[in-house]
Amino acid sequence: MADYMHGFQVKVHPSLEDFELLATVSQMLTLFDQERVVEQVIELMIKSVEAEGSSLLINPEFGDDWRRLFTRYVSNATGMEDPGQTVRFARRVLDKGLAGWVIANKQGAIISDTVTDPRWLAFPDSDSTTRSALSLPFFWNGAVLAVLTFTHSEPDHFTDYHLRLFSIIVNQATGAIRNAQLFAHLLEQRQQMEAILRAIPDLLLVLDQSGVIMLANDAAAALVGTAELPNRGEGLSILDYVADDDMFSFVHSMLDNVPTPGNSWSFQSRSEKHRRDYLVTVSPWAQSADATGYVIMLRDITTLRDLNRFKDEMLQMASHDLRSPLALIVGYCSLIELDTPEDSPVREYLNVIERSIERMRGLLDDLLRVEQIRNSPLELHQPADYRELIKTVLADSTDGAQRKHHQLETRVALDDLPERITLNAMLIRESMDNLVSNAIKYTPEGGMITIQAYTEGKRVYFVVEDTGIGIAKEHLPRVFESFFRTRQSGTEGIEGRGLGLSLVKTIIERHGGEVWVESEIGQGSRFGFWLPIQ
Repeated sequence: MADYMHGFQVKVHPSLEDFELLATVSQMLTLFDQERVVEQVIELMIKSVEAEGSSLLINPEFGDDWRRLFTRYVSNATGMEDPGQTVRFARRVLDKGLAGWVIANKQGAIISDTVTDPRWLAFPDSDSTTRSALSLPFFWNGAVLAVLTFTHSEPDHFTDYHLRLFSIIVNQATGAIRNAQLFAHLLEQRQQMEAILRAIPDLLLVLDQSGVIMLANDAAAALVGTAELPNRGEGLSILDYVADDDMFSFVHSMLDNVPTPGNSWSFQSRSEKHRRDYLVTVSPWAQSADATGYVIMLRDITTLRDLNRFKDEMLQMASHDLRSPLALIVGYCSLIELDTPEDSPVREYLNVIERSIERMRGLLDDLLRVEQIRNSPLELHQPADYRELIKTVLADSTDGAQRKHHQLETRVALDDLPERITLNAMLIRESMDNLVSNAIKYTPEGGMITIQAYTEGKRVYFVVEDTGIGIAKEHLPRVFESFFRTRQSGTEGIEGRGLGLSLVKTIIERHGGEVWVESEIGQGSRFGFWLPIQ
């Protein structure tokens, strides 16, 4: 059914062609090719309404994401093209023309005759013959993203029916474009993630609850043996490769014991097939509400293990092979000293040799002690009286402080501490003594040393504060490193091997605690540690 007005056919009900248009557009909007969706939809609309011109103007309030989706178009005899020559008019049209009115009023509009309608902006130097126009907004979240305008050289070419029909199409197109945009973002992120996973040197495997490989980077696929398979073996079960390599023996127990997502555990494993050592980290992830998958990260530590074995061999050599010649040197020095007159300068030379040998022995003892503590079993920890440890350390430190006329102050607040806590009493006392003796060593005569012990929550603290020479700010991050000693004014005559604080750090960390230092040149230092109350 159609009505006739002013000699034109005015459509008021949908025709078969309109339904075909809607069906075609709906099929196109299921595509994710965002660069072509807008163009093809507009071309169909142009043909449907027999428009002679068209333009798509972007609302300047929206950013690049939408600008990439909406390309400015204008129609000519051959189709749609980028109207570079019209860009300079776009701003004025958006401000004062029909597109600006659509944005401001958030609704479509029809101009029956551009000569009499004030919403149409005519340019004096334009040769346009436009007499009628139809303008439609692209909406997203209540805002106008862009304005699509069709034009014709005859008045009254566009009708309200066209406005309603095209409004439906444009609304569908906006949602489809947004879906295409989101899909493109997800695809881009996935490609970036895959590139990152392929590039990392660590081996990464993602398994589902049954042990099926969901993702394997190149390094992991090479280890498992699926590098030549499609998608690097994704979809195959890791259990098929357990028998081929002993290092995956943990997979069986892992799949049988479902852990809580968020927790993870690490351990070392060796591949005899590839003769490599790995640090394995397994992290569960919630695959679904009732299924837990696994992320397995393997870091090749073969070089570190080789270095560690070399270090152990060197320590054994230092312990056994160096002690014998040192003992011989000391013995011969003693023999030479027996035959040397009391007033001979040779005796001083011999004393220098003996002192140097003692320093070498002390260095060997400290090295072996640090290593023994690092590898000592935690079973050596026993219940001990923490207060008695502090009393012993204070008693042992009194003579050294008095010789340098130090004022020794103690602040002990351990009322909340249990009578006995679990620790290695000998090692903790050695750590306390090391901090106190360092304070005495690096504090000039007449200085003050404050020793504090207190509890806070589930921790017990031990802090030693002095008014000594202090430590430069740039040296603070390294003071607990083995063999590191600060070289600054005031330390020239102070002996040391640079292992004491390293020993303290090792002991405290083996107990599950933490050490720290605060210091400033000329203002003194504050060393401390805390231990968990067990």
